[in-house]
Amino acid sequence: MSIIKKIGNFIKSLLSKTWNAFDIRDIFVFGGLVMLGYGLKLVWSLGVALTVCGTIMFILGLLWPVFLSLTAKRAK
Repeated sequence: MSIIKKIGNFIKSLLSKTWNAFDIRDIFVFGGLVMLGYGLKLVWSLGVALTVCGTIMFILGLLWPVFLSLTAKRAK
């Protein structure tokens, strides 16, 4: 029974570390890249929309620390 608890604690620890490693910035960067790639694959009207949205999300994800620093200065 002790081995099962140790394995359970290890999996719980691994999942919590993985969950804490991700940030909203990752969602913007990788989500933007996926939308950009899929939009470029489609080429027509939906493809243009996904390409533009993916590009905007990718830029937001890359510039996320800049946006946070600007809003922190305004709050003071």
